[in-house]
Amino acid sequence: MTTNLSGISSLEGDLALITLRKYAHIIVGLLLAAAAGFLVWYVIDINTPSVPVVKARTKLPVGTVITSQNITVEKYPQVAVPWDAVLAKTDVVGKTVFEGPVLKGDVIRNGHLQANVGSLRARLSALAPGREAIDLPAGTASGLRGVSAGDMVDVYGEVDFVVDGQVATRIDRVARGAVVLQVPGATDLKGPADFEESFVIAVLPEEAQKVASGIVRGKKFSISLLSSDRDTTPENDALKEN
Repeated sequence: MTTNLSGISSLEGDLALITLRKYAHIIVGLLLAAAAGFLVWYVIDINTPSVPVVKARTKLPVGTVITSQNITVEKYPQVAVPWDAVLAKTDVVGKTVFEGPVLKGDVIRNGHLQANVGSLRARLSALAPGREAIDLPAGTASGLRGVSAGDMVDVYGEVDFVVDGQVATRIDRVARGAVVLQVPGATDLKGPADFEESFVIAVLPEEAQKVASGIVRGKKFSISLLSSDRDTTPENDALKEN
C-alpha cells in the first residue's frame, strides 16, 4: 500500500511538471505582456503634463520681489520637472530673486530665491558683495540714459581743500568702479520719490564715507560710465600695481 501511494505521488508530480512545461510559454508570455503594459503606462505617465510648476511671466532681475503678477503656473511632465522647482505660487510670492536673472518662461527654482531679504540687499549681495550701497542726490547725471544695474561707473564730486588759508573747491573722483544697483525710474525697487529718482551705487566703505560727506554738505556729483573692457575697480588696480 505504501509503495502504491509513493508511486501515485510521483506520478502526480510528473504530471504537474509536464503540465507546467506545456503551458510555460503561455505563462512567460503573460508575464512579459504585463511587464510591457506596465512599462508603457509608466512612460506615458511620466511624459504626461501633470506636475504644476511656477514659471516667470516676465524677466525677473536680481532684486525683484516676486508678486502673483509676474509669475504663472503651468503643468510639466514629471520627467521634465527640475528637482528644485517651485511647485506652488504661495511658495514664491513675497520672496526675492537672489540668483538670476530669471528669464521669461523659465521655471523658478528654490535656488533663485531667498526669503526675508530686501530687494536692494539681494541686488547688492549678487552684484557687489562686500560693498556698501549708497544713493546719489536726485538729479545726478540726469542726462545719462541707458545705464542699467550691473554697469560700472566712476563717481566725481566737489571736494573742498585749503589754499593759502582759503577754502576752495575742486572736482575729484570720489569712487572708482562703483557698481550700479538702481537707476532713476526703476520700478522694481520702491521707496520715497527722491530715492526712486536717484542712482544707487555700490562702493567700498572708504568711498561711501567720501560720498556721504559730500551729500551731507550739499555737494554735487557726476558719474561717468565705464566700458565693459575696462575694469578699474580699486581691487584690480591694486593687483596691477603688485
